[in-house]
Amino acid sequence: MAHEKLLSPKELGSMVGLSVAQVRTLMNSGKLEFVEISPKIKLLTMSGWERFQKNATKVKRAENSVAS
Repeated sequence: MAHEKLLSPKELGSMVGLSVAQVRTLMNSGKLEFVEISPKIKLLTMSGWERFQKNATKVKRAENSVAS
């Protein structure tokens, strides 16, 4: 089983272009998965970020329109 690197909110934020506060807000709202090492230490993974992006991004289906 491969181990994935654990990232701090600051590290993840700098990688994806968000502030630490924005990352923490996503964590606190339950939208972004994290690993709780202790009550004060919560770390994230890139796979958790990718799952968040997949769940948060909605693609509209193209409507079939018939040209007259």
